[in-house]
Amino acid sequence: MPSEAELLDAAQQFLGTTEQVVAAGVFGLQDNYAAIMVGGLAASAVADSLPGGAVTDGAVGAAGVHVARDLNADAKGVSVRMLVAVTEQSIHLLSLSAVGSQPERALMTFARASTHCEVSKFGASRHLKLSDSASGQEIGLTGSAAFFSAYAEGAKAVLSALD
Repeated sequence: MPSEAELLDAAQQFLGTTEQVVAAGVFGLQDNYAAIMVGGLAASAVADSLPGGAVTDGAVGAAGVHVARDLNADAKGVSVRMLVAVTEQSIHLLSLSAVGSQPERALMTFARASTHCEVSKFGASRHLKLSDSASGQEIGLTGSAAFFSAYAEGAKAVLSALD
């Protein structure tokens, strides 16, 4: 798993030398719980018609959650997993694949001067809501603060930089 320094380096390489990255962390798109519930119900209906019992039920249920998350991300124009890179002027959301820490493409940029950052606790996770009053952009993200999470160090650095 990448360290905070490796995430900073990956973000800096992607953004180039125009802005100095002061914090970088891996975040996920905040779940749409209603969509996940609907996906779970649909998956349950499908699983009931398949052989295999609990193993099949679990696999189909997980697939339903994954599909709901993908659809939610697509609707918002982002990816399920993102590298959040904070500079003095901006907050950049960069697409990450399901594994790895190398950004694939830029998704959204928020101007720090006009963006309100709201952090709330959700178990061992932190929800981060970014609301840019100038552009009207808004997004909810989730990062891990759990001591056992490989991504907690970077997420905590991002939250601290935005405080």
